[in-house]
Amino acid sequence: MAQYLELSIDEVDFDLENPRIKMALEKYGDNVNAERIFFALKTAKADQVNATVGFDQLKASIRGYGGIAQPIVVVKKNGKKVCIDGNTRLAIFKDFNKDDKVVGDWSKIQAILISEASQIDIEKIRASAHMVGAREWPAYEKARYLHYLYNQELMSFGQMIELCGGNKAEIERQIDAFNDMNEYYRDISEDDEFKIDRFSGFVELQNSKVKEAIFKTGLELKDFGEWIKNGQIYKLTNVRQLPKVLRDEEARKIFLEGGINSISKAIRHLDSKNRSSPSDDNFINNNVRIISLAQILKQRLDEMPRTEYLLWRKGEADDAIETVQTLEDLMGTLEEILQDVGK
Repeated sequence: MAQYLELSIDEVDFDLENPRIKMALEKYGDNVNAERIFFALKTAKADQVNATVGFDQLKASIRGYGGIAQPIVVVKKNGKKVCIDGNTRLAIFKDFNKDDKVVGDWSKIQAILISEASQIDIEKIRASAHMVGAREWPAYEKARYLHYLYNQELMSFGQMIELCGGNKAEIERQIDAFNDMNEYYRDISEDDEFKIDRFSGFVELQNSKVKEAIFKTGLELKDFGEWIKNGQIYKLTNVRQLPKVLRDEEARKIFLEGGINSISKAIRHLDSKNRSSPSDDNFINNNVRIISLAQILKQRLDEMPRTEYLLWRKGEADDAIETVQTLEDLMGTLEEILQDVGK
């Protein structure tokens, strides 16, 4: 049963299981208090976004509006009222309420109070609020939540797909990436070194060709964690290039013995070596018109056998990863040019 009402902010507790702040609070152990929760909410890092700016913008908006347009969601749990959606809004109200300089009454907050909510009901509310849509959690936190749902056996894959979208393979990939990131990167990093925006690199790592290339070279996944930590792999899409880099002795040496972004140096070395081959010299030079290259590429793709396409799709072709990466890079370049010249 759901009720729309105003609740005293003093009777509503923060959700300590909120994936957005759970990692930040873990380091405090049992010494979690209101100030640390507020700090965690304010500084929770989003993917390539300054979260503090986002927090301050929301704070200014609530202050200017004089309240919130969207009520927080509170459930009765173990005799307490716990905010399962809207912890940041609740934190801002609590902050305003103790600040005499902020005009207005901030002692109460609009809420939807749900009685007798089961754990699965709570998880459905969390998932629907933050797994898709305008208020999505960062990718790492979403993966943490999927990992939690899976390991606590709170939802089946079918239920997770229904609420979060995607498919079983994608969800398994996210969970595996979360496990690898924690084991091979988070566990070897200090708190200020661990960056959740590195998560997509571990998603790329789940490609079997990438892991196979690491193992074939006599390296381990802990080495991959070090490459991410040390910045040797800086642009995370370059993880897809690891098989060809590790396969080439010279490129491998440039990458392994280099510093920041050394994988890009290794890739440039390979590109330079490929461009210097006789077959390339006979085909590509500065005199070849762009339209001719575009027509040749389009014809080649139009005539590509279905079997070759399926090998690309499954990642089973020897050059599948680097081919797809090159096409994605080309698509990005073309989009920029067309947006400019098409105006």
